Amino acid sequence: MSRRASHKLASPSVVVIANALRERVLAGEYRDNGWLPTERELAEEFGVSRTIVRRAIEELERQGLVVRSPRCRPVVKRQATTVPSTEARRLTLGLWLWPSATFPGASAILRGIYKTLDANRYRLIVESPVDTDWRSVVHSEAQFLERITRDKDVAGVILWYLGGEANLPVLHQVRSVGIPLVFLDRRPPEGFPADYVGVDNRNAAAELVHHLISKGHRTIAHITNVDNASTVYERLQGYRDALLDAGIPFRPELVLTDTGSPEAGYRNVHEALAAHLMELPGPPTAVFCVNDVLALQLINALRARGVRVPEDMAVAGFDGLERWLPGSPFLTTANQPFERIGEWVTRLLLQRIEQGDRGAYQHVLPEAPISIHASTRHARREAETYSFHSRRETS
Repeated sequence: MSRRASHKLASPSVVVIANALRERVLAGEYRDNGWLPTERELAEEFGVSRTIVRRAIEELERQGLVVRSPRCRPVVKRQATTVPSTEARRLTLGLWLWPSATFPGASAILRGIYKTLDANRYRLIVESPVDTDWRSVVHSEAQFLERITRDKDVAGVILWYLGGEANLPVLHQVRSVGIPLVFLDRRPPEGFPADYVGVDNRNAAAELVHHLISKGHRTIAHITNVDNASTVYERLQGYRDALLDAGIPFRPELVLTDTGSPEAGYRNVHEALAAHLMELPGPPTAVFCVNDVLALQLINALRARGVRVPEDMAVAGFDGLERWLPGSPFLTTANQPFERIGEWVTRLLLQRIEQGDRGAYQHVLPEAPISIHASTRHARREAETYSFHSRRETS
């Protein structure tokens, strides 16, 4: 058993705005000992409520970049936390983030990175793909990496790698100019050993499917996606492991592929998946989806067809995205510790920058607790939480 997080994570909007204001303070856009813009001005600029702006400013105060006083606008204190003699020599780090900094999981990872970095020594360049077409996404990543190799100020890169074999040449190019790389969320491609931080996807997926089996389900489908990543493959392997452990034959026809955008999805795709599930001979009574976005969209598509969840079909996902949504969680899922992942990946990169290519590459897999909610059970009762121990690999 594992304890659930004792507090709600900051909303993505708070994290994004706090990061933007932080960069402005460190870049000197806001004069030291001068006032920040008013809450009203910032709320209008970012298109959010004043409450969101206020929480973002509280985060800046926590980082020691502003000072707040009752009934006064916050005052910038950049020089209080910055050593002028070393400011010009701050090292630059690159971050390739998927799908964008506003996506809840990615936003929490970014928060963990900023919490770990010393702002006096490092600045962070964050880029994400603009297009959702997969070929364009892979091309955008290659362009990012090529720019990194030409940027003499970049000391290291955190990479949410998407390019598979297509971008292997540019990975080798980055390494050839001496820039360390640490991989985020998915393992480095075959033939490119590197440090990596993710979760134990295979065991977490197996735990989810074991839960479905424990509820009496024997015909369980798996919906995967087109992302050619280790995370996707490992969750499929966990699905198969759980079936094998329970003596349930693996049926390839029960593995379906979502072809929509991993960030936004396409409604007609999920309607087609829901229809396909119901038209299978001996339709499944439960589905394990490769991520929460897909699972939540599938639930909507099933309900539109009159299929009740969980009474007619149980649905489980992976990621824990409902932590950022209003109301009580409904979806049974594996909660990725995104903020901790951001902290770990940053520590690994700073360690690699310091020691160079000396030392074995590390694979760090923090715990991903399984939370059981109403999408996989009939009776509502207090959510049960299961977990597996974190593992740390050395390769």
